[in-house]
Amino acid sequence: MNTQAQCPGSFAATLYSTDFEANDGGFVESGGGDWEYGSIPVVITGANCGGTFTSPGGAHSGTKGWGTVLDGCYNNLGAFSGTGFTVDLSDPSLISAQLNFANWFGVFVNFDYLRITANGTEVYRNDNTENSGGWFVQSVDLTPFIGQASLNIVFDLWASTVVNRTGWYIDDVSVDVCASQPLGVAAIGRPGARVWPVPASDVLNIKPSTAGGKVEEWSLFDASGRKLSGGMVANTGEFAIDVSAFQGVCVLDLRTATGHQRQQVVLQ
Repeated sequence: MNTQAQCPGSFAATLYSTDFEANDGGFVESGGGDWEYGSIPVVITGANCGGTFTSPGGAHSGTKGWGTVLDGCYNNLGAFSGTGFTVDLSDPSLISAQLNFANWFGVFVNFDYLRITANGTEVYRNDNTENSGGWFVQSVDLTPFIGQASLNIVFDLWASTVVNRTGWYIDDVSVDVCASQPLGVAAIGRPGARVWPVPASDVLNIKPSTAGGKVEEWSLFDASGRKLSGGMVANTGEFAIDVSAFQGVCVLDLRTATGHQRQQVVLQ
């Protein structure tokens, strides 16, 4: 899924992106215990519903994602069950920010509902549509939270003790932004990786810093903020990327478990 922001007169960038195929995207459960990461079934076989239910038909892309009980129905908890991640929106050049995600749901909205919170503030709610009718991409404006260095985004399902359904399934999540200038430097206090040679013509070598942690994903942007290339990183140490097709000043973005590291690179 490519939902990178359209930014007329400014620069587009993706601060966070995952399709959940390589890992859980750094999501952390926040209570309730229903959310699970793994393969999303084509047909639910372990249903424990108090009423009729439907199946998601597999993931939005690939095979993996998050769901409230992957192969069954969410439980009648009488409480919220949540999972989410944290993103850094403190860069002073940010103009707007948007959360994008693919989702499928079947929820007993007479009593239950879906919501998303950003540092505890509700930014999305569905308490009137019972079934999504298929996977679709939803967008949520995060612009009011620009300036916050640790924005915790949580996907919550409120379940009553009455009737349950299949639940909420999440895939292909990103946070896309518009900025007044290319996002070209690592956040203050976040050690960057060693990148060489400079300039690079064929291959760019990257050695993650010990403090920064393992690089999980890399993205390469041009000076306008357009994404040129990207990929997941399987190993825990030094790796290389092919830059032979690109030239000029670019921005290399490295995503780790602690956030994003960005630095300018020169390609020729």
